[in-house]
Amino acid sequence: MKKKEFYAVVTGDIVGSSRFNINQRSDLLSVLKTSFGSIEEIFPGTIYTPFEIHRGDSFQGVLSKPEIALPAAIAIRAGLRYGFETKKRRKALDARIAVGIGSIDFLPNGRGTEGDGDAFRRSGPILDEMKGDRRLLIRTPSKEINAELDTECALIDALINRWSTEQAQVILYQVKGLTQESAAKELGISQPAVRLRLQSAGGWAIEELLKRYKDQISKIISPGAYNSGI
Repeated sequence: MKKKEFYAVVTGDIVGSSRFNINQRSDLLSVLKTSFGSIEEIFPGTIYTPFEIHRGDSFQGVLSKPEIALPAAIAIRAGLRYGFETKKRRKALDARIAVGIGSIDFLPNGRGTEGDGDAFRRSGPILDEMKGDRRLLIRTPSKEINAELDTECALIDALINRWSTEQAQVILYQVKGLTQESAAKELGISQPAVRLRLQSAGGWAIEELLKRYKDQISKIISPGAYNSGI
């Protein structure tokens, strides 16, 4: 069977955005765009279609490499929690994110919001299905892998929901690949202080979950792995 090209469609919306006034919404959009920019900074050349914001608080973009979808989602959420709280908001900003991995059949004018295909059909519906404290779900062509990713995403949600502004910031630096020494220099604090923030944020667990995610996704995108019947 000919190997299909796989993409990751990242669909999301801001949690509780209705509570913001006009000025706060302007801040929100600015922080959200900065979060999208961090993906291009961390993984240059992997944004297949630019992230677009629609209806004021929803967004969608397409990544050319599914293996970077999870770290990209974490980077978006860390950027939101860090960026918005630095503007003295009492309640941390967060997003629900649904990632669909699969083929793309139709992408007019390079716009993800008008696209179609397996990846789109997996992403949109699960965003609408998210309930309670769930903020992240990933769907692939494999039911077995989906079941494991559901557990991994639940653990990531539990960690992110506890992050302070400072913890979100160091996790973002970790996803960017900065060493503790480099992060300390950026923040103007000591390396031991960065280490403590990472420990309290569960940085080591995030690293392990990202490694496991990459291993699982490699099974999907390797030749012969696709099963169109799933």
